Amino acid sequence: MHNSSRKLPAADRKDAILAAAVPVFARLGRTGTTTKEIARAAGISEALLYKHFTGKEALYAELESHCVEANAVGDRLFDGATPSTATLVMGVAVLVQAVFPGIGDRQSHEDAKRLVTSSLLGNGRFARAFLDRHVKPLIGVFETSLQAAMVAGDVEEGVRTTRIDIWFIHHLANTLHLISLPDAGVVDYGVTQEELVECTVRFLLRGLGLKNAAIDRYYDPKEIKKILQPITRE
Repeated sequence: MHNSSRKLPAADRKDAILAAAVPVFARLGRTGTTTKEIARAAGISEALLYKHFTGKEALYAELESHCVEANAVGDRLFDGATPSTATLVMGVAVLVQAVFPGIGDRQSHEDAKRLVTSSLLGNGRFARAFLDRHVKPLIGVFETSLQAAMVAGDVEEGVRTTRIDIWFIHHLANTLHLISLPDAGVVDYGVTQEELVECTVRFLLRGLGLKNAAIDRYYDPKEIKKILQPITRE
C-alpha cells in the first residue's frame, strides 16, 4: 500500500526516495531498476516520484552524490592528524575496516559497494566520486606518515614505496569485501573475519615496508575497535 498521502517537505521526500532507491539499484543494477520498483520501495506512487525526478537517469545522477556523502564514515578521524608511524598504522587499519568488513550499517555498506562495482562495469563516474571522497584524502595522509616512519627508523632498509603501493591498501580491502558479498561466501580462509582483518592489515603494513617491531608497537586491533565503536553506533 502506498503512503503518498503522508505529507513531507519536498527535500525530505527526495531524500527518502533516494534512500529507498539505493538498495534497489544495488540489487537490480542500473539497467534492471525501474521507477516502479523504486516507487514501491519508497512506498509512494510513480506519479509522486516523477514530481521530484524527471526519470530514472536523473534520479540515479542525484543518488550518486547522495550515496557518496551518506557513506562518509570515519573521515574525521584523520582531520589534522600528525604524520607518524602511529598515524600510518591506524590509518591502514581504519581503511581496511571501513572497506572490509565495513563501519556502520552493514546493509548500507554493502549497497554502496555494489553500486561502486556496478559503476566500474559502466562509466566509472560513481566509483571515481566515491574514491575521491573517501579514499583519496587518506592517500596523502599515508604518504606523509610513511615519510615520518622512515625518519623514525620504522621502515626496512632499501624499501621504496610509491603512491601506487599505497593505493593497493584500498584495492586489497575492496577485493576482500567483494568476494565476501555472496551469502555463502567465495573463499574459506579458515579464520574468523576479525582474524582475516588483522592478517590483511599486517600484510599491507609489511608491504609498505614497516618493520614488524613497529607494527607490533602501534597496531592494537582492540584499540582500533574502541576508536570505531562510537562511529559504528551512529
